[in-house]
Amino acid sequence: MKRFFLIMIMILFCLQNSYPQKEKSGLRGDPAAIAEAKAMVETMGGMEIWAQLKSLHFVHRWYPWYKVDSYLENEILDLTGPRSWVEMESEIYHRLRVYSPEHKYWNIENGKFALASEESFNNAMKRAPFHYCRLARGIARGDAFYEVRFGKGDIPRSRRLEFYGPDGELGGWIILNARREPIVWATTQYRYILGPMKQFGNLRVPNWGVYENGSFFFEMVSLEGSNQAPDASLFPPPAEYRD
Repeated sequence: MKRFFLIMIMILFCLQNSYPQKEKSGLRGDPAAIAEAKAMVETMGGMEIWAQLKSLHFVHRWYPWYKVDSYLENEILDLTGPRSWVEMESEIYHRLRVYSPEHKYWNIENGKFALASEESFNNAMKRAPFHYCRLARGIARGDAFYEVRFGKGDIPRSRRLEFYGPDGELGGWIILNARREPIVWATTQYRYILGPMKQFGNLRVPNWGVYENGSFFFEMVSLEGSNQAPDASLFPPPAEYRD
């Protein structure tokens, strides 16, 4: 009899491990807020597409209030980790701005190389997971890094989707309109008012944004997504600037 039960236990164990196991991780927080967050991702192109994205290539036109020139900005945004490569260029200005955990935060502005301060690097690492595109991917993938709650919005009768990290601290938040499209996006370091959504391939994102105090305005020129991670060679400083 014992032999029979041992055989049955072994059979059940084998059967259990012969099938894919259900993912145990998932978004944490208020189920209603999570449902709202998923509805937002659907308006941005759909859960299936965002779940597979690993990188984005943005082209923005920026209009700073304190500069006589606007500039075109190319950004490669790694959605799998806190990495970003940005080139800003106008007729009179050129800057590379790059951050990653492996190579810190560095700039080349009009030919002059500089490492950013440790504070700037830490701020970049802190806000990176709460970029609205990284949030969209995290929601689509059910990433347990995030906890989602409702908070009170500062637009009359609005409420905001608040995103907390594993440390339980608020990292960013989004206000949606009645169509579940993002119209305000903020981290603990900045806040943007966002324009109407625009289609770029299979993705929909806000067509423009204004920094809350009006100092910056950007227009989205183009956007391409990829299911491949960015080229790792983008993130270290050029060889002549390395120690």
